[in-house]
Amino acid sequence: MASMGQEANSPIAEIAEDFYMITLPMPFRLRHVHVYAAVRNGRVTLFDTGLNSGGSRESLRAALGTIGLSLNRIDAVYITHYHADHCGMAGWLQAEFGATIHMPETDNAILQNNRTPDIFDRLVRPFYRRQGLPDRAIDLLESLREQFKTLSPPFLADVYVRASDVLMDGTRHFRVLPAPGHTRGQVCYYFEKEEILLSGDHVLPVITPNLSPDLFCPEFSCLSSYLGALEELKNIPIAQVYPGHGTPFADCPARVDEIKSHHEERKSLIWTSIREEAKTSFQVSRDIFGRNLSEFDQFLAVNETYVHIGQLLSEGRVVERDGGDVKFYAAENP
Repeated sequence: MASMGQEANSPIAEIAEDFYMITLPMPFRLRHVHVYAAVRNGRVTLFDTGLNSGGSRESLRAALGTIGLSLNRIDAVYITHYHADHCGMAGWLQAEFGATIHMPETDNAILQNNRTPDIFDRLVRPFYRRQGLPDRAIDLLESLREQFKTLSPPFLADVYVRASDVLMDGTRHFRVLPAPGHTRGQVCYYFEKEEILLSGDHVLPVITPNLSPDLFCPEFSCLSSYLGALEELKNIPIAQVYPGHGTPFADCPARVDEIKSHHEERKSLIWTSIREEAKTSFQVSRDIFGRNLSEFDQFLAVNETYVHIGQLLSEGRVVERDGGDVKFYAAENP
């Protein structure tokens, strides 16, 4: 593997021959997202895109310029999952430069469903009210949803990538690895020769990806799917993980074990929270994450809590009780 060969704060770093990590800015608490560029014969294959914003476009343009390339050399884009920070520029690159968009079929479908005009009032608002999330947080979520439309303009995938596909980009082969959990259809891209994993948001070096219910597929077991996909990474020789956020790292099995331990601890804390009193997901989330969260962080906390409660339900350790407008959860045989 080639040396990074760049200063830590450089927007572009070579990770292998003709293969680059490009760091793009984001206007959030999470300040950056990494995208990856494979170069062959003067053309660029981009893995994830960053947000559709002027700052991201200019940063990507400048980064490619340092290696003598321009945005119009991007002819293919591979997406790990449908979130705006990973596919926001896909539609623009497709429309402006004719880039072919490759992404998982499931996440492409979710992306289209999310744009259904009545989706918020039909699915989103009723679900979070049943989990006890205050209306102020739900209203903020609706407002943010509108804002994010500009950060990820509509597009349709040209090609669907499927689990275990072996794809070729010039002389470079890579494999599509299923990575459900953070989204139902997320994938990673694995480069066998270099033993490089582009992990998207599946496995990150310090934080864990937010796990949230898939309202289009209520039967999807988010946490168990996520942990199962993580465990599969132990069977693959990975020299270096290049994530969507944070610093690249080498010991993937150790990080997988850390994440699994984290989720076991989270389940234990949730069970303790409801051991003596039935509570809504929101009430449990306040016990776990505290009571001084912003409305958006309340939403994230409820998602995480609900997903872990769902796992405890499937294990028979928690029961659900109908409270009319809301749902309560209680420990089974505390």
